[in-house]
Amino acid sequence: MDLRNAQVLITGASRGIGAALARAFADEGARVALAARSVEDIDALADELGGSSYPLDVTDPDQLDGFIQRVEAEGGPIDVLANNAGIETQDFVEDITEERLTQVVATNLLAPLRLTRQALPGMIERGHGHLLYTSSLAAITPAPGLAPYCASKAGLTRFAEAVRMEIKNTGVQVTTMHLGPVDTGMWERVTANPAFDAAQQRLRQLRMIADVSPEKVAADAVQAVLKGKREVRHPKRLSGTMAIAALPGRITEFLVSGIDHRVHKNQQ
Repeated sequence: MDLRNAQVLITGASRGIGAALARAFADEGARVALAARSVEDIDALADELGGSSYPLDVTDPDQLDGFIQRVEAEGGPIDVLANNAGIETQDFVEDITEERLTQVVATNLLAPLRLTRQALPGMIERGHGHLLYTSSLAAITPAPGLAPYCASKAGLTRFAEAVRMEIKNTGVQVTTMHLGPVDTGMWERVTANPAFDAAQQRLRQLRMIADVSPEKVAADAVQAVLKGKREVRHPKRLSGTMAIAALPGRITEFLVSGIDHRVHKNQQ
């Protein structure tokens, strides 16, 4: 995809990976539309990058309803939708409040589903577009203290895989980012849980995980969109594990290759 003058909508754009994505896409000539709850932060970043900002709480269905239409009415068609907003858990399941559980599922899973549903018809009609999902290593490996987070990210990964099959040959591409430790505030918060910290320290001793910067993640995400890559993986030393986790989906895609899923959709 040519990103020059393309419109890229990024959720969770106020800091961390989201802000790094905004800068990386803007550097490629894209027009960035930034969505987050932190109004001052996205306003300042939008001013810096010559983009636009949209206050948004992705856990609120009323705010999500018609959100893509509102953004496109002001800035034109969305060429890249980066579903990046995410929140973590830090407690064992029996200690998590109902409110936090709802927030995690709504942010990490329901919001990307809802925004994708809104954005896809226009992308399919135009014959091009890109869906980018910030998932996690926790989608494919268990982590103590992160059980609801793991579940929400695993759901997101499977969703992205199924969407890829549904939109085959439409011109719309899908990229999923499976990320381990990224140098952001989120990682600092999850390692505050002693159980999780002990597990991740063991993996560090085994040299299986290492930190990566938000800027590196963003640079790889931009390249994935430019080249139509299916996945961004960090840490690279666990790429084999991630490939094994992706294998059942790839096998299924191979077994049903040649089927025009859009034709069958129209027969409903």
